[in-house]
Amino acid sequence: MHWLSLGAVGLSVASSAVAQGGFPPPLARDIKTVPVAGSDASISYRETSICEEHAKAWAGYVRMTSTYIQDVQGDDPYNTSYFFWYFEASMNTHVNMLYVDQPNSVGFSYDAVLNSTFDTLFLVPEVLNDTGIVSFDEYPEGVPEASSTLWYGSFPSQNILHTANTTAIAARTLWHFAQGFFGSFPEYKTCNKDISLWGNSYGGYTVPVTAAYFVSQNEKIQNEKLNGSAAVELPVDTIGFTNGCTDLLYQLEYYPQMAYNNTHGLQVINETVYEMAMAAVPACLQLVRDCRSLSEEYVPDEFAFNETVNAVCTNATATCAAIGAAYDMVSNRSDFDMAHMKPDPFPPYYLAGYLNQDWVQKELGVPVNYTEDSNLVANIFLALTGDPSVVRGLEKLEYLLSSGVKVALVYGDRDYRCPWLGGEALSLQANWTGAGDFRAAGYEYIHTNPSYSGGVVRQHGNLSFSRVFESGHDAKEPETNFQIFNRALFNKDIASGRLPTSGRFNKYSTTGPSSSFSIKDVLPRVPDPICYVYTVGSACTVDQYVAFEKGNATVVEFVVTDPNGGGGPILGSAV
Repeated sequence: MHWLSLGAVGLSVASSAVAQGGFPPPLARDIKTVPVAGSDASISYRETSICEEHAKAWAGYVRMTSTYIQDVQGDDPYNTSYFFWYFEASMNTHVNMLYVDQPNSVGFSYDAVLNSTFDTLFLVPEVLNDTGIVSFDEYPEGVPEASSTLWYGSFPSQNILHTANTTAIAARTLWHFAQGFFGSFPEYKTCNKDISLWGNSYGGYTVPVTAAYFVSQNEKIQNEKLNGSAAVELPVDTIGFTNGCTDLLYQLEYYPQMAYNNTHGLQVINETVYEMAMAAVPACLQLVRDCRSLSEEYVPDEFAFNETVNAVCTNATATCAAIGAAYDMVSNRSDFDMAHMKPDPFPPYYLAGYLNQDWVQKELGVPVNYTEDSNLVANIFLALTGDPSVVRGLEKLEYLLSSGVKVALVYGDRDYRCPWLGGEALSLQANWTGAGDFRAAGYEYIHTNPSYSGGVVRQHGNLSFSRVFESGHDAKEPETNFQIFNRALFNKDIASGRLPTSGRFNKYSTTGPSSSFSIKDVLPRVPDPICYVYTVGSACTVDQYVAFEKGNATVVEFVVTDPNGGGGPILGSAV
C-alpha cells in the first residue's frame, strides 16, 4: 500500500523555545523537482525509507501557483504547497488502486487517522502491501493552540484569505492537486487508476463533496466540456468514513437522543433537558434550510464570498451546535468517547512528537513544522462561513450511489461528536435505486475473525452502514475497522468478507433485525489521562498546565510524568 500527506509551506515565526520545538533542519540536497505538465506548478520530492521498510516511498510537495488554482482564488491570489508521502505497493505494484484519506476534523491533519484508526496496517503488511495506495491529505494552514509557552519553528502563514474557507473550495483544490500528482509524479506507476476516498468526523462532509466533485469533473471530461483542459479522469471506486458528520438536516436530532437514551445505560442529560433540546431542533433545521436556500441563490458554487449568506449560515451552525452542547454543559464526559472523562487521552496525537523530530523532518525533506490542527481554519469554516449548514451531504451521497460508487458508513457506538444514531438515520434517508432494499435489509454481525464479532452491519448493494462496538469517534477497533475497509474496497460483504457484492452479485443484502439498539454494553473503566505536550489543552490537567508553563514539569518522550494530575481539566477552567 502507499501513503500520501499534504500541507503548506508557511512563514517563519520565532518565540520562546521548549525542548521539543525547533526549526526544521536544512533541506536535503537530493530533492528532485519536476514540472506539472501544461502548467507553472511543480512537484519536488525525495525518496525516503522511514516507517515502511518493504515498500519504496517518496515524500514531497505539489507546489500549486495562484494561476494553477485560479478557480478557487478570491481577491487576494495566493500560492499553496501540498505535502505528500507516497508508499508504493510492494506487491502487485501495477494493479493497485489509490486510497485517499480525508481529514478527521476541519483544519486537522490527516496523518492522525493512520496513527489511530488504521494502526493494524503496520501489523499486517501482507494486507497493507496488496491493497492499494493510501493517501493522507493535509490542508495548508495551521499552528498549535495558543498558550503562554510557544513553540519556535517554521509554520504556515495565518492569513485567512490564503486558505480554503468551505468544503467546496477544499474539494476543488484537492482535485487540482490530484491532477498534478497523478498526471506528473514520475513514481506513480499503476494500471489501476481507481481511487478510494475515506475520512473521519468532518470527513463526513469533505469525503462526499470531494468524491462528487471528482465524479462530476469526470463526466465533463467524458463529454468534452472542460474546454482547453488537459485534465485526466479520476475514477472514484469507493468512499467511506468513520463517525462522519455529513448533513445537519438528518443528524442533528440524534445528539439529544444519544445523550439521553443510548446503548450504554448512560443518561447524561435528564428528561427536562432532553425535551428542551428536542423542542429546539425544528427551528434550528429551518435556519439550515434558509442558509441553503440563500446559498443556492447567491453563491451556487459555495465559495462563501457573500457576507449576508455567510452570516445566515454561521448563525444556523452556531444555533444547531448549542443543541448538541447540552451534553457538555451538564457533564465532564468526553465528546470523542462517552466512556472517557476530561482530560481525555483519546484521540492520541503521538504522531506530532514523532514528525517534529529533526531527523524525521530531514528524512521527509520538509521546511515547516508539523502541526496537528489549525484553529484558524476551523474558525473560518465554523464561525465565518458556517460550512456545516451549507453542505448538502445527503445529496452528495445519493449522487455518488446513483453514479455506481460504493459507500461505506462506519460508526463507533460510544462517540458523541458524530453519533452512530445519526449515521444510521442518514443511511436510511438516502434515496437511490437500491434504497428500498437497503431499508428492508436487516443487521448481521460483523465477523472480524473466527472468534470475534466487532459490530453489526446493514448492507445492500453499494451501501453499507456499520455500527462498531465499544469504540469512539474514529471507530477505534483497529482489526474490525480494517476488515470493513478491506471488504468494502474489494467488493466483499462487510459481515463475513466471503461473499461477492459486485457484478451479478450486486443485489446482495444482509438479513436480520431492523434495529440493533437492543444490543447493549457496559462502559469500561475510565482510562487514566496522558498529558501529551502537543495536546495540553485537551489531555492535561490544570496542575500539569501550570507546571508546564512554569518550566518545572517533568517530560519524558513528550509526556508530562510529574505532576501526574490534579486541578481538573483545562478546558472550561480559568487558566
